[in-house]
Amino acid sequence: MKQLLKEVLAKITPSKEEKKAEAEFAKKIMRQIKQMEGKHIEVAWAGSSARDTHLKGDRDLDIFVLFPEKLSREEFEKEGLRIGKAVFKGHKWEEAYSEHPYIRGEIHGFEVEIVPSYKIRDAGKKMSSVDRSVFHQKYLKKRLNEKKRSEIRLLRQFFKGINAYGAEIKTSSVPGYVVELLILKYKSFTGTIKAISKWVPGTVIDLEKKARPKEAAEKFHWHLAVVDPVDKNRNVAAALSLQQFERLIAAANAFQKKPSMKFFFPEKTIPMPIEKIKQVLKKKELIGIEIPYPEKTLPDIAWGQIKRLRQKISKQLDLRDFKVQQGSEWTDEKKSIIFLFELEESRLEKAVKRTGPLASMKEHSERFLQAHKNPLSGPRIEKGRWVLELEREFTSAEEFLKKYMKQLSSEETENIRKAIKKRTIILHEKNMLNLYKQNREFSEFLTQYLKGKESFL
Repeated sequence: MKQLLKEVLAKITPSKEEKKAEAEFAKKIMRQIKQMEGKHIEVAWAGSSARDTHLKGDRDLDIFVLFPEKLSREEFEKEGLRIGKAVFKGHKWEEAYSEHPYIRGEIHGFEVEIVPSYKIRDAGKKMSSVDRSVFHQKYLKKRLNEKKRSEIRLLRQFFKGINAYGAEIKTSSVPGYVVELLILKYKSFTGTIKAISKWVPGTVIDLEKKARPKEAAEKFHWHLAVVDPVDKNRNVAAALSLQQFERLIAAANAFQKKPSMKFFFPEKTIPMPIEKIKQVLKKKELIGIEIPYPEKTLPDIAWGQIKRLRQKISKQLDLRDFKVQQGSEWTDEKKSIIFLFELEESRLEKAVKRTGPLASMKEHSERFLQAHKNPLSGPRIEKGRWVLELEREFTSAEEFLKKYMKQLSSEETENIRKAIKKRTIILHEKNMLNLYKQNREFSEFLTQYLKGKESFL
């Protein structure tokens, strides 16, 4: 174990030269902003690179431009965008959105975010969602040493390796700040892994003991609650889904049984040969939908819409008895979005049997019979219960999806509506195989989906 972690650390720790270049570039941008005319009163560098807990190759710089509390929200946003655009003059940038808009882009190989924030005295009385960031910076800087920074890097890479890192909707996993707090709590990488293997839903971590465990569990009502040390009313692990929470526990247990490099650096997915894919697809009732990636939509926003849309379609398939065994979504974040639905059956009988309440249950019986006035057959009593048969509106999953997607083209948010109207293709084996041949990213995704095995096993 000791040798393994030493090897991992050597791979993931930035060199002194890298750190120096990052620090100098961050200071250069801060000087540039300080010299600008405007209503800002301070500039701060925060995030993992500022705390020296980032990984080798991560060239992300989070620069916070602080404004006085008295500044109106309208002026706050306007000034924040103006300063951000001025910093990126002559460079590639985009307007992103968290709770409020900000500017991000690339300058000389660095991924830079210029984020407006209010300068507040109490993190619990924040005025915008990022106002706590400067408090996080101060809290951690006081408590981190070289040893803890190394332990944080190991844990960060472990979470990345098992695809459970990041607060974005795409991953719904562990935010970077939480990684740092876990090391403060459990002292080391191995101590954290051991603790994670024993987590159960309802686990509460409160470094400053600002909230009683029972009260915190009831208050946050989440599988994992990590109380923000600078704001006791916030669960900084709220982005972590139950799915990812359980995966963390499984991965921690697997790592303790058999530690290996694959937990940190998983093997790259090699697409299965096309003949193998054909064989697997023949054994499954797999149907897909392809729509264009919505124009001018940031990935952070698009992923939330994509996941909700897939769940919405799954629910409707289930309601019409096309039982979804498994589903997933993929996008290259540029051209296409693909939804996959693995069904119990893609074609159904024309009639469906519905069993109602016991005939002796008068009120329930009346409601059941009233709800099904013109059955194909029945109503009759079988084994004491009302039974009837109804004619299905749809017997083919494809037929249903074609009609339902047309309905969604008038119901969804504007960018998704436009995408659906522009092009909606129901994917069968043939066109799925064509996509597989043409698109490497999709071929890797489909291979992983069909194998259905966790990377760390």
